[in-house]
Amino acid sequence: MKEIDLAYLPVIGRGEQINIICKMHGVKVNYLLSSPMGEDFDKDKQAPFGTIPWMKDHANGLELNDSMAIVQYLVAQYPGPLTPKTNEHSARVSMYWGWVQDYYSFVLSPFHDIITGHNEIFWRNLRLTDSLADGGKDAGITNLTKLHKSRFEFFEKHLSDTGFRPFLTGSECSYADIFLYTCVRAVEETGGFGILREACGGKPFEGFENVSGIVNAVGNIPEIKSSASKFSECPI
Repeated sequence: MKEIDLAYLPVIGRGEQINIICKMHGVKVNYLLSSPMGEDFDKDKQAPFGTIPWMKDHANGLELNDSMAIVQYLVAQYPGPLTPKTNEHSARVSMYWGWVQDYYSFVLSPFHDIITGHNEIFWRNLRLTDSLADGGKDAGITNLTKLHKSRFEFFEKHLSDTGFRPFLTGSECSYADIFLYTCVRAVEETGGFGILREACGGKPFEGFENVSGIVNAVGNIPEIKSSASKFSECPI
């Protein structure tokens, strides 16, 4: 039986893409709510790097403590619709996933800290400290909003140049599309990201038609469409 334990939080974050991948590839997920927002899993004691997501595969006991490793392992170990078909396809998908990962790390993650008031010393807080310099929270929101728009301007132009549709690499959805979808929908629908929506005049992806088209195509996949309400229910 294809079955994993997955420790994460009751937020979208880096965890929802893993849930979707498992759903599309027929992998059962035992979801563990981790500290500091749950008691099923203590990330400081049970995760090798003190971070989440964390995964354990029941089939072979493999434990992974990195979202990229988890995603790439799942689509390779349990082939399905999101598994790259060729080395070239795999490289393109990895590149796009890396782009979304950078966006998440340098824009969404610092916004998480602003939204939750998190100020514990941790490596990602250096990015937040930079964004809050000389102006506090308001300056941080302004700087991160500018970065949000700048990154998507580059991405939108690239998508126009490549012409691939309806997904990032063409006719087939990839795990990079899934990550892009979860990040965009989190910004558009979760309660906490209302501060970014407000900073963008209520339309954080206005003018990014290619991005929106890809995200909408992902959202219409039956396995994904059935759980779309999760975004409006999650805090961030």
